[in-house]
Amino acid sequence: MKQIISILFIAAILYSCGNSNQSNPVERATQIKAAIKPGTVAATASGYTMNAKINGSNWVASSMMPPDAAGRIVGYYKNDYIGLSYSKTDMVVGKKIIISDDNAVDLMLNDGCLYINPKGAIEITKVDDNAAEGKFFFTNVCNNTKKEVKITDGFFRILLIKN
Repeated sequence: MKQIISILFIAAILYSCGNSNQSNPVERATQIKAAIKPGTVAATASGYTMNAKINGSNWVASSMMPPDAAGRIVGYYKNDYIGLSYSKTDMVVGKKIIISDDNAVDLMLNDGCLYINPKGAIEITKVDDNAAEGKFFFTNVCNNTKKEVKITDGFFRILLIKN
């Protein structure tokens, strides 16, 4: 009988600890997974990453699409995304890629605008056996309102797939 009471007591303690306001690992993993778009990988400080300022406000990708799968360098945050041109042959330190209508960027913000008339540049700043990094800036114009959006202080890191 003492054994049964002890087991029930321990079970009650474990149950109350498990139902506390502390986030358990399974719930946290589910929250993280929900923030990541299908086919993407989580953005991390040492892996895939993209960040920029959009009209002066910080924007940090929570996930990225591997460029070999997308053919672009794409970072996502909630429903927003930034997509940059990508070619393995462009991954050379010092390479500058001019952004224009012919070499466009993708910008999707949760504001109902279709962004047109891009102007800016991408510069590759580091390439090694494992990753490539670059910086970027550009402006776009909303086709409806003609309001300009400025993307500044952009940075990305992609991991390179070895063939």
